[in-house]
Amino acid sequence: MRPPARLRRADADAEPDAPSGAMRRELRYALLGLGGGVLLLPALVYLAGAATLGPYEGGVTLFLGKLYGDVAHLSPGALVLVCGPYLLLQLLRLVSRPLRRTRG
Repeated sequence: MRPPARLRRADADAEPDAPSGAMRRELRYALLGLGGGVLLLPALVYLAGAATLGPYEGGVTLFLGKLYGDVAHLSPGALVLVCGPYLLLQLLRLVSRPLRRTRG
């Protein structure tokens, strides 16, 4: 006989190593933010720079190689560029938290 639902843990039937719903949601946010920072934002920066300042010496491949090399060497500017979308998403979630309705 199973105990009443109010006494069972919510994840008792889940696999022990499976991430919870909140963990999956945070992983999605991290993948979305960091994916945008690694793939989308550098391309937009390159296009904006090429449109305003002229073409980059060596083209987009040299630009991306330099950027990702700086990320590998933990350059603060490159890390802010790559992690910026994720950090902005987290900041927006933090600021909007008091505006959300509580469940229950």
